[in-house]
Amino acid sequence: MSTPTPTRKVYFVSLGCPKNQVDTEVMLGVTSGEGHTLVDRPEDADTLVVNTCGFIEEAKEESIDTILELARAKQEGEQAGAPKKLVVTGCLSQRYPEELASEMPEVDHFLGSADMLGLANVLQGTAPRMGVTQLTRRSYLYDHTTTREVSGRRHSAYIKIGEGCDRPCAFCIIPKLRGPQRSRTIESVVREAEALAKNGTREICLVTQDLTTYGTDLPGKPTLEDLLRALVQVRELLWIRLHYAFPTTVTDGLIELIATQPRIATYLDVPIQHVDTDVLKRMRRGYTERVVRKMVDRLEAAPHPITLRTTMLVGHPGETEEAYRRLYDFIAEGHIDHLGVFPWSREDGTVSAMQPGRVKPEVALERQAELMQLQENLRREKNQALVGQTLPVLVDGISEDSEFLLDGRHEGQAPQIDGKVILTDGTAQPGDVVMARVTQAGPHDLVATMDLSQEATG
Repeated sequence: MSTPTPTRKVYFVSLGCPKNQVDTEVMLGVTSGEGHTLVDRPEDADTLVVNTCGFIEEAKEESIDTILELARAKQEGEQAGAPKKLVVTGCLSQRYPEELASEMPEVDHFLGSADMLGLANVLQGTAPRMGVTQLTRRSYLYDHTTTREVSGRRHSAYIKIGEGCDRPCAFCIIPKLRGPQRSRTIESVVREAEALAKNGTREICLVTQDLTTYGTDLPGKPTLEDLLRALVQVRELLWIRLHYAFPTTVTDGLIELIATQPRIATYLDVPIQHVDTDVLKRMRRGYTERVVRKMVDRLEAAPHPITLRTTMLVGHPGETEEAYRRLYDFIAEGHIDHLGVFPWSREDGTVSAMQPGRVKPEVALERQAELMQLQENLRREKNQALVGQTLPVLVDGISEDSEFLLDGRHEGQAPQIDGKVILTDGTAQPGDVVMARVTQAGPHDLVATMDLSQEATG
């Protein structure tokens, strides 16, 4: 008769992007599915798990700091007679498995970015210390049959429709962290969306490294448009939100679907990265300033306004002052609704790391700050134009600022990214849709009062 596996108490920290959040939720499902217990404090756990990010230098530093913090919790537990295991998963361990194993003897187990199911063996006590596997087209990708435990409020959830990337961008390490592109089938994504919707999810945010090359690796080559046409049949959904598209593959058909299908949020996240053609060539993005402008023109000509979120990368090798000014002037035109700006980070193993024409780090930081200040001023003006308007708002719950307020979002705001709508009166539950009249506006958040004279749709 075999000895039953002891029940573990597991504490999780998830760092990085929404794709990492989904991976963590898969590991939460592994933990609960194996009969173990999730705890909210490291001191209550006997197993500490950190899902790391290794994309840029700042993210790597945050991951290392978190590992060291949990290592201290492990040491304190050992001193108190409560031993703990420390498990490091995700992109950082995928990128530097041997280096981390050598320099961090306090870590008991390492898992890579496609090794979520390996946590089961760790919790059973049967796993080797090094569990990072090589990434290939056949590497693990979760699907609708995977036990996944959505964290946070259940009315909004991310769905990863694929994994990895085949694009050759000079500055990006993602193909080495996540592997080649692997798409899920339409049936699998729809069945997950249906299951989430039955459990109260009103908004799904589709994520993968490049949404617009979805399906190119599958038999029959289904497209993102095909997937969206299937997903809009899930009647319980309010919004289907799209992160992240590529400028050259934003088709007229996709724009029409976003603008005309009520269940698809009029919102598109397209990382443009730059507009100067020479810089884009050095970045190996495969398009020019003209392509960017034509895409923006097509979005702005849509039957209904589409909120545009993007990111820009400053300080890339070869970014002259003239090239930067082209980027500044483009942003100043006001096409972008939500903007993130990041300074270039030299990443070993990327083409950019070997390119000449380096920009001083302090200059890149100055450019980042200048662009973010410019965008804040533009955003304030756009938000001020909403004062007096009445908008449908998806309620997220009690406000982080006060128990007497509610937080929500309008259709042009993605969860935990783009700001919020603060509701100053009325009562509602997370996942409810209310009509709200905007009374105040800042560069990020809106303040609104519920308009009970209008009935919310959805």
